[in-house]
Amino acid sequence: AMSTDIKIQVENVSKKYIIGSVARLNLSDEIAYHLRRLIGVNPDILSKVDRVIHEREFWALNDVSLTIRSGEAVGLIGANGAGKSTLLKILSRITPPTTGRVVVTGRVGTMLEVGTGFHPELTGRENIYLNGAILGMSRKEIDRKFDAIVDFSGVEKFLETPVKRYSSGMYVRLAFAVASNLDPDILIVDEVLAVGDAAFQRKCVERMKAIAAGSDTTVIFVSHSMANVRMLCNRCVWFENGRIIQDGPTQDICQMYEQKQLN
Repeated sequence: AMSTDIKIQVENVSKKYIIGSVARLNLSDEIAYHLRRLIGVNPDILSKVDRVIHEREFWALNDVSLTIRSGEAVGLIGANGAGKSTLLKILSRITPPTTGRVVVTGRVGTMLEVGTGFHPELTGRENIYLNGAILGMSRKEIDRKFDAIVDFSGVEKFLETPVKRYSSGMYVRLAFAVASNLDPDILIVDEVLAVGDAAFQRKCVERMKAIAAGSDTTVIFVSHSMANVRMLCNRCVWFENGRIIQDGPTQDICQMYEQKQLN
C-alpha cells in the first residue's frame, strides 16, 4: 500500500455526554415533583429536584478533525478528560459521535478498556477465535497465529478456563496478544499496558514498536508516558478540553507539552 492511503478520516466530530439526568429520581419523586408544580408549592422543594432534572451537558469532544494515513504511528496526549479516550472509542465503534463523521478503512485491532471484545463465559481459546472472527479473519488464519498469541500472552495453562476466572493481568496479556498478533490494518491502544507488570509492559511496547516500524500498519496510541510516545510515534496530537490544540512531529509537540506541565 502507498503510504498516502487515508486510513482514518475524522470530520468535525463532537461527542456529548449527559451528566446527572432524570435517571437519578425514582418514579414517586418524579410524580411528587409534577404534582407540586401543578399546585404551585414552595419553590425550594422544586429547586432541589430541578437541579437533578436539568441535566448537564458535557462535551467530551468538540469539533475535532483529523486525517491519519497508512503506516503512521500517532500518539494522543493530554490531561485526563481531554477527550483522547473518547476519540478512541468512537474510532473503535464502541460509541457513536454526537455530530460529525468518521471513516475508518481496514481491519481494526483495539486495546481499550481491558477485555473489550472478550466474552466472560468463554474460555481463553474460544475468545481468541471469537476475536479473530470479529476482526474478519478466517479460521485458518487464526489457526496460523494461535501459537504466537498464546506464547505472547503466557496463559497457556489456562486456555480451557473461562476468562471470567482470569486475573486482570492475565486478561490484559491475552487481550493485547490477540489485538497485536491478528495483523490489524489499524492498531488502537490506550495505555492499559499499565495493568501488566513492568516486564510485560516492556514486551508490549517492543511489540508496538515493531508494528509501528512495519510499513503499513497504522498505530494510534494514547499515553501519559512521553518516553513511550517518543519511542513509538512519529506524530503527536495534543488534546485539551475536547479539542486538538497541537498536531505535528512528536519531538516538537512533546516538548511543548512538557514545557506547559512545568509552568
